[in-house]
This record gives sequence, structure tokens and C-alpha cells, in this order.
Amino acid sequence: MGKAVVCNWPLAALCVGLGLPSASQAEGFLSIGRVASGFGYYNIDKGFDDRFKVYGTVDAFANYQEAGDNAGFKVAGGGAWTNKLGVYMRKALDADTVLEVDIEEGFNVNGPALDAHWKQVGTLRLAVAALRSRHYGKLEFGKTYGMGTPTFADPFLATYGSPYTYLTSPPAGPGAYYLDLRPKHTLAYTTPKWAAWSFASALTFGFNDTASAGKNLRGKGLSVQYGSPRWIVVGSFNDYLSDPWQDGDQPRQTHNYYKSALAYRDFGSFAAGITWQRQDVDYYATPSMTAWTAGIWAPIGKADVARLALVKRKIEFGDKDAIGMMLGYDHFLTPNWAVYGRLALIDNRRNSAISYAGIDLQQPGDDPHNLAVGMYYHF
Repeated sequence: MGKAVVCNWPLAALCVGLGLPSASQAEGFLSIGRVASGFGYYNIDKGFDDRFKVYGTVDAFANYQEAGDNAGFKVAGGGAWTNKLGVYMRKALDADTVLEVDIEEGFNVNGPALDAHWKQVGTLRLAVAALRSRHYGKLEFGKTYGMGTPTFADPFLATYGSPYTYLTSPPAGPGAYYLDLRPKHTLAYTTPKWAAWSFASALTFGFNDTASAGKNLRGKGLSVQYGSPRWIVVGSFNDYLSDPWQDGDQPRQTHNYYKSALAYRDFGSFAAGITWQRQDVDYYATPSMTAWTAGIWAPIGKADVARLALVKRKIEFGDKDAIGMMLGYDHFLTPNWAVYGRLALIDNRRNSAISYAGIDLQQPGDDPHNLAVGMYYHF
């Protein structure tokens, strides 16, 4: 990803949106540092000089998949990292303050998806302007990282190919709302660190989207984070309104309450942690969703990374629980170029129909699983 990203500072200020400690704790969590170059300049380059960079990721994989009586091979993109292209700009206002702008677009590399995508250019994964100060923290506005559960909760970083992405999705029912990792029209502020602690808050506005017919204040959230060379602890609470919907003859927007807590410990030879998430929908007919995730990261040899994720999804009623597992290995040819393997499955209860990585289910209760081999490159 260019010389701006140095893999021996693995926790380089990923705290905003990702829930990781600052660069001062560089000696911890080695395996995270080995994959850090994929996060983009806005997340990991916390300098105070002028900078202009074009960056991105190309990721493609081939896999064998099964679900019920369906089985087959396919080639697709985004198994380990979202394919993206971005522009990062930074202007120093003084020695301790910078203005930052980042615009990032996602895409896929298989033909049909790529053709369809370019008809939707402008949706963007990230589009943010920020004022960042050593002494006063960071104020940002745009489509930027909110206060939801950080991607780090999943050792596979909540990608298209990870079961976690789907097992932590909202419960099905009226008024349920998916909280984007990067909600648009968001005003966020993150404090500087005090004794390894930092605090953040966000307001999201319903301008020019599905909810624009509803309340202007779409949602609000809070986050607290602790980071040291051996510990990462993150807690968050969010309250977001659903898109407007018809409850009988009455239009309605429903509150969705998101709560999460994460704790990771670096043991040296590996890092392990657990995350709890809950989504409550303020409507009697829509069940709550609770998810538990256990994760392990392990640096292997001089450059490689092994990972394991276990996810349990609990739906309040309807026999729609599910369990997921993913095991993966990344072999780095260079710090920015790796080949990877993934083995994953989801075990659905009778009425659950959770799938991942584009695997089609014939009916609820089917259990999708796949074996994938791919390659990604960050520039």
C-alpha cells in the first residue's frame, strides 16, 4: 500500500471506527500489524505533514461451495478484503493540526457484478472531511466510521466472505434496520487519549436518503475505547431509526438499539478475544438479535497470519438461531501482497436462512459451507 504504511507499527491509530489502540502501543498485536496495510491511509497514517495518495485493494478468490443439494465452483472478489479505490488528501494547518479528506469507492472483480456496479458509482464506501489535532482530538463529517461494533470484532474484518458479516445482521421483521459501519451524513468527534482511554460520539442525519421523509436526526451513538500493548477494550451504544414504514394505516419509524462490548488480549504468540452484540427493535413483532463472537489471531513465521472466528447468533423467537465458523491463513509474498485460504461454514436452525459469500440456499435450515483460495494486493 505504498511506503506510508509500515507493518511494524501494527496499531497505528486505528482507534477511530475500528476500535484499536494508538501507535504508541506498537509492540502489541503483531498479527494485526501484518494485515494493517489494507485499512487505507485515513485509518493508519496519522502524520501531520502534507500528503496526497491514491490507494486501493484488488482481491479475487476461487472457491468450492455446498448448501443442501447445491454445490459448485465460482470465481469472485472480496473474499478477504473489499475491492476498493480511494484518494486521500491531508493539509497541515500548523504543527499540531491537519485537515483530511478521504474518498473511497468499492467494487467487485467478477464481470456481472462489475458491470452492475458502475451504474451505481457515487454510493461510495467512504467520503469524509476531518479536522484532526494532537491536543483536541478529531472532528469529522460525511460518510465515515460510526460508533457501531468495530470490524476488528471479526478476525476476518467483516468482509463479504466472512460468516460474521451475515450472522450479526439485523433480525428479520418490521422496523429492523441495518446500521452501516460508515453511516452517511454523520458528524463524529473523538477525544485525544487520556491514560490509554478515548471517547467518541456521533450524530447521523437523514438527509437525501430513504429516511428523509422521516426525522432529520437519524441516529446517535457513543463509544469508549481502551488500548495498551496487551489489551483492547471497546464498548458502544447506538440508537438509530429505521426507514419509514407503514404500520397499518400509520407511517412509522422504529428505534433500533445497538449495544456491543469487545475485549482482546495479546498473549504474545497469539491474540484472543470475545465480542458481545445485541440489537433490540422497538416493535413487539420483531425479535431481538444477540451475537457472540470468539476470535483468535496468530502470527506465523516472519510474515504470515492464521485466524479463527466462531460466531453464535441468537434470535429471540422463531427458531432462527445459527452458528458460524471460519478458519483462515494469509501467506505474505510482500507486506502488501498475500495469498490466502479460507474454510468456513454456517449451521442454521430449522427456520434460519443465513448464508454468506453469495452461496444460495434452497430452503431455510440448509447449512452453507465453502473452501476458498484467493489473493489480494494493496497499493
